[in-house]
Amino acid sequence: MKIRDIRTLPAGTVVDTDLALIGSGPSGMTIAREFAGSHTDVLILESGGIELDPAIQKLNAVENIGEPGLRKNSPPPHRGYTGEYEWLNDIQAFELRNRILGGSSHTWVGKCAAFDEMDYACRPWIPQSGWPISGKELAPYVDRAGNILNLGPNIYDERLRKFLHSPPEDSKFDPALLRPFFWQFSYSRGSAKQPMRFAAEYGHLDAPNVQILTYATVTEIRTDDMAGHIISLEARSADGSRVIVRPRLLVLCAGGIENARLLLASDRQNPQGIGNGHDVVGRYLADHPRTVLGYFPEDPAGMIQERFGFYGLVGSEKLHYYLHGLALSPRLQEEEGLLNCAAFVAKTHAQDDPWSALRRLAHRSSKSALNDIMAIASSPGMLTRGAYSRLVKKRGVLHKFDQMRIECMSEQRPDPDSRVSLSAKRDKLGVRQARVDWRISAQEIASAARLARTISSEFARIGLPRPNLADWIAADAPENANFSDMAHPAGTTRMGRSPETSVVDENAKVHGVEGLYIAGSSVFPTPGHANPTLMVVALAVRLADHLKSRLGQ
Repeated sequence: MKIRDIRTLPAGTVVDTDLALIGSGPSGMTIAREFAGSHTDVLILESGGIELDPAIQKLNAVENIGEPGLRKNSPPPHRGYTGEYEWLNDIQAFELRNRILGGSSHTWVGKCAAFDEMDYACRPWIPQSGWPISGKELAPYVDRAGNILNLGPNIYDERLRKFLHSPPEDSKFDPALLRPFFWQFSYSRGSAKQPMRFAAEYGHLDAPNVQILTYATVTEIRTDDMAGHIISLEARSADGSRVIVRPRLLVLCAGGIENARLLLASDRQNPQGIGNGHDVVGRYLADHPRTVLGYFPEDPAGMIQERFGFYGLVGSEKLHYYLHGLALSPRLQEEEGLLNCAAFVAKTHAQDDPWSALRRLAHRSSKSALNDIMAIASSPGMLTRGAYSRLVKKRGVLHKFDQMRIECMSEQRPDPDSRVSLSAKRDKLGVRQARVDWRISAQEIASAARLARTISSEFARIGLPRPNLADWIAADAPENANFSDMAHPAGTTRMGRSPETSVVDENAKVHGVEGLYIAGSSVFPTPGHANPTLMVVALAVRLADHLKSRLGQ
């Protein structure tokens, strides 16, 4: 792939290409990868550069009029990042996006899981649920996506146990209430400790037919007079450089906020924007509301860490680790009208945790080498047990912790009043900012509370330490529920068969607009509870196959 900077191009440059991709994150880079070495000319337009530029990041600013706001008597919302990612907690809601080569993969931690079969289904207790494509149809694309993401087998339920080197003990939870759920992590092929960064992994493929244009922020998409066909797009940089691109086909791969924003802002032919004849663009905004369900004051003999830690896969050429958690059973969701949600154990490591100290020294990031050496020297037993756990049992190590908590991420019900629209404020390129009104319904709150109480009662029944439930759950005060966004915006250009309730069809083409497609989580009709990247990449692979047929490949 050839990388060029828009600021080096001659004034008035016009580029003709077969396929233009707006955004170089997992969606854009995956589609480009699928075309690598073909006869199709591909152009990726990336708003940022090779390094993160704070001035470019300011283009992410939104006018936030919705959640997450402070609720009465509740603490400030918090995304739960710790360690080297802790700074991500401080970024404003819906502004945690990366304008850089590789997009959102620049700061993600690699957490992946596939959707459950029920996520695709039309569920009577969730209005506007149901995908126009099935999980069975998507399964081969999920497997192809797993290969791209360097993952192990795409198995995330009880069936995974037989593949794990030393699986967690079967805790005998009531299957009518709870079910095991696992996540795995996408790591670079070059480093088993570095989450996959798409720029490093795929940005340098031998693909002379693919060009990447950096510092090229797309400010407008232009259609013909009837707004039924894509004609061109304009990309600009902060220094005034400008290029016009004329693609045969165009795919928006800019994320759940920017995809909708760009359609709405491209209002030259239609004041409602492109593809918005039924006022659906930007609606149905969802994320993964995150909250803390409870805290463990102690962990006798590592009982919680042992059962809800990391577990290595057996018989694989590469070592893949899976994180064990719990989710509400499908039966309970249906009986009580609940949303799909899952919980996992998270820890804040103590300053004198020997494994954290060892990592800091190894990475030369220690603030006090003497203190870290003392932490290591004072805990030889913990290091020995940890080494045995990692090397022999293929499990995660036990850590000293200041806080151990149960965290939850929930699906959201589709809500047309939860939305992205345009603000009167403009960014420095003159484009109206996104106005975000994210709404969390009583159904999300009730689902998280039910999961917490179910975990607590089941832990007590089988003899595990019970967590101290979060104050709002213990007091049955849903009005004090505290949620944060997880920078997983979805649904704003949702997929469906009817243009009255969706923006793109089952092939991700914008209804009524020839040549315009959308990739990424913005097309999810419902977002599930799982981190979105695996499904984003799977849909991108599927879309690439469709585009190949359109372009005669």
